[in-house]
Amino acid sequence: MNIDVAFTPAEVQALASKVCIVVDVVRATSSLTVIMSRKPGKVILTTTIQKAAKFASQQTVHPLLCGERKGLPPEGFDFGNSPLTYSKAELDGRVIIFTSSNGTRAVADLVMAPHVYLGCFLNAAAVVKKALETAKTAGYDILIVCAGREEKFAIDDAYCAGYLLSQIMASLTADTSFELGDGGQAALGIFGYYRDTKKLLEMSGAGKAVMSIGLEEDLNFLMQKNLYDCVPELIKKDFPEPENGFSLLA
Repeated sequence: MNIDVAFTPAEVQALASKVCIVVDVVRATSSLTVIMSRKPGKVILTTTIQKAAKFASQQTVHPLLCGERKGLPPEGFDFGNSPLTYSKAELDGRVIIFTSSNGTRAVADLVMAPHVYLGCFLNAAAVVKKALETAKTAGYDILIVCAGREEKFAIDDAYCAGYLLSQIMASLTADTSFELGDGGQAALGIFGYYRDTKKLLEMSGAGKAVMSIGLEEDLNFLMQKNLYDCVPELIKKDFPEPENGFSLLA
């Protein structure tokens, strides 16, 4: 088994035999983990506001439009991209259309992988367990993919990837044969170097952006570890117009 980390989706190659964990920790994968834990009827990810609006306009019962651009909900959206807000929202049975600046794009870039899970601190133990079980059963490799920020390296995602990787390493049995890629070694180094999670998040570009719009409490919330057992998984079926987006399964 090869275990590695890609610091941006652009680094990813040869997806056919990989179990992928997408990390957009300050926003999308944390928010979507909370959303999926609230038992929605369906969650559709789209890469653009236009696709989200188009799908919503085609529905008999109007879905909830959720997500952000530059940290704020687009005009006409019901919710933004705050995991803390979603932890208190009534989402049971609702259809949700979700789009974000970085996270949904990263997920869309991985649609050719056989398994794509969404990971963060909030569901760390659960997503690590799920990825390891799937990889061992199918004989696949594991790749943690950082969403990054505006298609560039993001220290917050790299740090969270390092944490998830440390949990994967701790969960491997003595008889497990594996190779750790260069990206994985770098992510472990980043995680080991920064010991104060909150300080790391606050100094990151994404963290500064969140604080600038008055959502500092989001950082305190999303840095909690193992708060949810929910593991959002990308599915590519049961959706009438796949060109508009992709569904998640909890």
